[in-house]
Amino acid sequence: MKSFSEISKALDSFTAKKNEAYGDAYGKNFNTFGLTYSAIEVFNKVNRIVTLTKNNLSEANNESLLDSYVDLRNYAEFAIQHMLPNVSDEDKAKYGL
Repeated sequence: MKSFSEISKALDSFTAKKNEAYGDAYGKNFNTFGLTYSAIEVFNKVNRIVTLTKNNLSEANNESLLDSYVDLRNYAEFAIQHMLPNVSDEDKAKYGL
C-alpha cells in the first residue's frame, strides 16, 4: 500500500499537469463566486461518490470513483489555497502553513 505522502506527491504532480492543460478554471470561478463555488464543487463530488457507491458502480459517465475522490481532494486543497490570504497566522501555524 502506498503511503499518504507518496499518494499526495503523485496527486500534486497530476493536478499540476491538469492545470497546465486546462488553465486555472477553478481560480477564475473562485474569484467570481468565492467559497460558495468551492462548497458547490465539493457537494457535487460527494454526491457523485455517494451515487457510485450506493449503486455499486466503479464508473459512470466516464468518471470513476477514483476520479471523483481525486477531484474532491483537489477541490478541498484549492479552497484552502484561496482561503489562506484571509486566515490568521495562528491558524496557518496550527497546520504548518
